[in-house]
Amino acid sequence: MTTTALIDIPTVYALTGFSSLVGAMILIGLRGDHRECGPALTLFAAGILALGIGFLSFAVRGDVRSSLVPTVGHFTFGASAVLIWLGSRHLYGVATRPAVAAIALASYAAALVAMREPTAAQAMGRIALSSVFIVAFMGLAALEAHRSRWVKALRSVRLIRGLLVVFCAIVTVRMIVFLAQGIPLQADGSAPPGVLRALFAVIFGSLPFAITVSVLSIANSQLSMRLRQMATTDDLTGLVSRRSLQESANRLLGQPAGDGCIALLMIDVDNFKMINDRHGHGVGDQVLRHVAGVLRQSLRPDSLIVRYGGDEFCALVPVPGEAAAFVVAERLRATMEASPYRLAGGRVAVTLSIGVTAHRHGKTLRQLLDEADRRAYRAKADGRNRVVAEDAPVAA
Repeated sequence: MTTTALIDIPTVYALTGFSSLVGAMILIGLRGDHRECGPALTLFAAGILALGIGFLSFAVRGDVRSSLVPTVGHFTFGASAVLIWLGSRHLYGVATRPAVAAIALASYAAALVAMREPTAAQAMGRIALSSVFIVAFMGLAALEAHRSRWVKALRSVRLIRGLLVVFCAIVTVRMIVFLAQGIPLQADGSAPPGVLRALFAVIFGSLPFAITVSVLSIANSQLSMRLRQMATTDDLTGLVSRRSLQESANRLLGQPAGDGCIALLMIDVDNFKMINDRHGHGVGDQVLRHVAGVLRQSLRPDSLIVRYGGDEFCALVPVPGEAAAFVVAERLRATMEASPYRLAGGRVAVTLSIGVTAHRHGKTLRQLLDEADRRAYRAKADGRNRVVAEDAPVAA
């Protein structure tokens, strides 16, 4: 029994068309649960809907068909590739290019209309044109997945990348075989059943379901990561939040220190209430962001910098030894003093009072925080804009 006897291609197309419509409805229905990914889900839903329309157009049988049906089918397949490319760019956080998509689709539609006659030559032209167009945009969608910052973190991104690459390979092979062997044309200008067309129908038919599952998996994973980031990151400054300090600090303190140690700096912004009262809370927030930026630029990249609360920051910094902890804190204090926050028509002077301690065997994080906090309080009491460290003089 032949493959085409086992597989009724129009039935496969019809079932795939209806399943595509269901997939599109699922993506549209779940947009509310993924607000940040909502536009991407809409584009993917539109792409899958276009696939469904294309499949349904090729599923039409007998005298209901016309010479325009293959043209409509090829166009909707091409449109689906463009929409999936746009959806991929949005899903991975890349700016979409609707103008490029519109120009490409308009040119593609015009070329298909010019090849609408039911002749073997024009049928071959339609297949070649649609294959190149689909491979180009599906390939671009695979490239977006490959270049995405999510590709290493999420298996679903690697899955959809592999799926799109395999699909492009199948479409390319199909086009080459048709061009090499020719197509025995049916009366309406469409290609007759065959092993290659049956294989294409089955694999192409699995694409809408696979895309729907993969896109939802990516959206769910991104949502989970964003929720985790919200739980561990301070909204205002982008630094580590106080509620995740314990976990992050234990990881850093548990690493072998070698000949060095971990310095803990408790950092208070001087006269922050006065800044808020004089310039308003909006400027106060900008000052805190400015301080966070100076901390990032001044301390080592492997430091743990935390928004401890209000106008307080905390930093755990690997240093060569306990004496170096004071040097690091003093350099930070001097950098901040020389970096006022600039606003229209003036500037806001910002200084820091810093208490310093060093991690020694047997001390808990809580003990280190209390020790550094006492020294930061002493720095403020002694006149602000200074560093207080164990066995170290107060910096003027």
